[in-house]
Amino acid sequence: MEEAREAKASSREIAGPTASTRGWHVLVRFLLVLGAVNLAYYAEKKLELGIVDEPYTRLVTWVAARVGGLVLPYPVTSTGRVIVADRLHSVFIASGCNGLEAIFLMLAAIVAYPGLWRQRARGLAVYVPALFVLNLIRVVALVHVAHSHSALLDVAHFQIAQGILIVFVLFFWIDYLRRTGP
Repeated sequence: MEEAREAKASSREIAGPTASTRGWHVLVRFLLVLGAVNLAYYAEKKLELGIVDEPYTRLVTWVAARVGGLVLPYPVTSTGRVIVADRLHSVFIASGCNGLEAIFLMLAAIVAYPGLWRQRARGLAVYVPALFVLNLIRVVALVHVAHSHSALLDVAHFQIAQGILIVFVLFFWIDYLRRTGP
């Protein structure tokens, strides 16, 4: 009887972690990856290396101004990190407004989840560009709000636009889980 208990206990150990422990492992990996990526990003900004933040923010500014010029009913231009609408209203694209934090969340979630690296690479290849495009839509919408409803800009930026991008990260993550499955 004693041997049967030991064999049963031994077989549980060989079988590996339970679903709840795997969940904790994924969460810890997610937090570690997200922390490492954010630490590297903020160190790059603090040291003013200009490797990631500055070029990426200027790219977002430039592309958003071009898209805004195509879809908005007034002229839109950009200089550096500033988008100018109708020569009257300007929007400054700061580090936190460039959409990289949403991309970092998606990156950490995909890398932390167990799976083949091929699946992870495919997920990043799909969702990172999608987040870039969604962020462009967000920036262009905020340029329009700054131009046409400037009193609502703070609410639109801090309450609505940021939340929408994070909700999309969640939807993309759920879609990734559905596609990769256990």
